[in-house]
Amino acid sequence: MGAPWSVPIGEGCPMQRGDAAVLSISAVLAAVVIYAVSFSVLVLDRESTTLVSRNTTSSWLVVTWGAGFCAAEPSNQACRSGEIQRLGPTLILHGLWPQPSETQYCGVSLMLAERVRRGDDGLPTAPLTAGVRSELSATMADSATLATHEWYAHGTCSGVRADVYFGDAVTLTHAVRQVLDPVFQQASGGQLTLATVRGRVDDQLGAGTGQRVGLSCRRQIRSGTLVVDVRLSLPPVAAMRTADGRLSLAALLRAAPPIHSPCQQGRVA
Repeated sequence: MGAPWSVPIGEGCPMQRGDAAVLSISAVLAAVVIYAVSFSVLVLDRESTTLVSRNTTSSWLVVTWGAGFCAAEPSNQACRSGEIQRLGPTLILHGLWPQPSETQYCGVSLMLAERVRRGDDGLPTAPLTAGVRSELSATMADSATLATHEWYAHGTCSGVRADVYFGDAVTLTHAVRQVLDPVFQQASGGQLTLATVRGRVDDQLGAGTGQRVGLSCRRQIRSGTLVVDVRLSLPPVAAMRTADGRLSLAALLRAAPPIHSPCQQGRVA
């Protein structure tokens, strides 16, 4: 909303009946504006309370097949710079997202959240140790920028410190690579079905775990349907580690709810 406007009244001029009418109308308009502002503040406050909710029921680990992503979004900076290609033919970390999906920007001001959504420069970076930053650079494309976004949008709702949040995401991504990288590499240039992915997960991690894995695809006019992401359903981030601090992908999948897959089949670029 711009600066409030007013109707000037000439100095020293006696108020006429028309002036009184103008003031009366102005008072009504002012009341309307005040109501509108009050309503907007109430709505924003109501939205901000949903942003700080930490009532997570599970989480999703989202990993991306870089070649498929770049085929779908060739203009993306991480594709144009060669950052994704640098990581090679492997699944790369996109994020660890507390569920439900609207659980985002917990404790983050609306102004900062909007800056993060826009991808503004100069945002405060996620508080990470040098070791975790190094691990992220080998696991996440354009990690310096993406990690900042992922922390504010999702990590702030995880209930754990940034080092734990990203460290666990990296560890689980390595475990997913061991299981699914061979499947994607063998299917390169051809079709990959959800049934194949889930069957591989069941074989490697135990019966039923495949139901906790889904695919996300992009439909392109020239390229057809491309497999872009793999999504894995896990328990809430703060509840993932065992009492002795271990992370077991198989155990986490068994403890998580099944996931709906929006894609049943697509081409692997």
